Amino acid sequence: MPALRYLTLVTATYLAALLGGCAGPRQGLLQPVDAARAMPVQRVVLAATTRAPAEQPGYLFSGERGREVSYARLAFSMPPGRQPGALPVDAGHPDPQRHIVLASVARLDGAGFARALRTTGAGAPPRKALIFVHGYNTAFDAAAVRFAQIVDDTHFDGVAVLFSWPSRGGVTDYAYDRASADFSRDALEALLKQLARDPAISGVDIFAHSMGNWVTMEALRQLATANDRRALGQIQKVVLAAPDVDMDVFRRQATRIGALAAHMTVYVSHDDYALRASRRLAGGKLRAGENTDLEQFHRLGMQAHDLSAVEGGVGRNHGKAFSDAATLAGIGRALSGGQEQRRQGQLLTGGLKTLGHSVTAIGAALLPETAP
Repeated sequence: MPALRYLTLVTATYLAALLGGCAGPRQGLLQPVDAARAMPVQRVVLAATTRAPAEQPGYLFSGERGREVSYARLAFSMPPGRQPGALPVDAGHPDPQRHIVLASVARLDGAGFARALRTTGAGAPPRKALIFVHGYNTAFDAAAVRFAQIVDDTHFDGVAVLFSWPSRGGVTDYAYDRASADFSRDALEALLKQLARDPAISGVDIFAHSMGNWVTMEALRQLATANDRRALGQIQKVVLAAPDVDMDVFRRQATRIGALAAHMTVYVSHDDYALRASRRLAGGKLRAGENTDLEQFHRLGMQAHDLSAVEGGVGRNHGKAFSDAATLAGIGRALSGGQEQRRQGQLLTGGLKTLGHSVTAIGAALLPETAP
């Protein structure tokens, strides 16, 4: 029994290191403000989620697994004068003049989601879609607000789609979250197929963080195994930030994905304490996000960047790929289609262009130093 208690304590300690600021606030952030108070600048996020509906107000969806995929449309009011990377929120007393707040929300059925894909974004269709896949220990409301910040900071004017899987947002729920990631890979695959076949969508970029990389790599592996060239041909750029994936497994996934690996950019750091904790929980196996032997990624056809020299600051160094505000404009140009889009079935020569020695202040959105 003493040995068991010791193991439990050590495991909880490792899991605590994985928190990294990803958890949602105690009060839900998704309480719409009065329409008259909302700011004129708003960012719309469409959501596709495998979560069950939340009973607690302000969250919309819970950390439990749903029976089917659910959809929503959320419009966020952006406060004037907000600095790029800043995530001003207040669940208890939201002030549109100072905080990112929910202006409106609508639950959608499948048909409503399809219609929203055609009407969301600037200009006439077709438009590019950006899918964000969050990581471990992330509540739905936190993921939605932070994605709104990403969209605003990068000036992305296409169709922003949050794919949210059932993370409970608890420090000790790592095993549950990992199983929920498995539970959700088919749904992400289906979403990618839907976007590929929608004439309103010109192409798809994917931004995954931490355990969200597992969901993403598995969905892409399944598309490759099914030889779905149409869906694979629509994917233009894939950013894999701090992937919490066993490196041996990651290598197999990338090999199965094949030519699409040329569209991927990986961001790693040898002093990512969250991934170090994950490695110890996983039998000592190196995580892809802490592997700084970049030649291993190059041999898989990917671009890779070592952020070890960048000061982490947030998320126990788990958010290094997002902590450099100086490159915010660069990633915004990349996600907004600064590169030539490929034709269906053709290869791009690489994924995102090198964005300096790190990416942007998106991490301030994903991994704030203090939980809102």
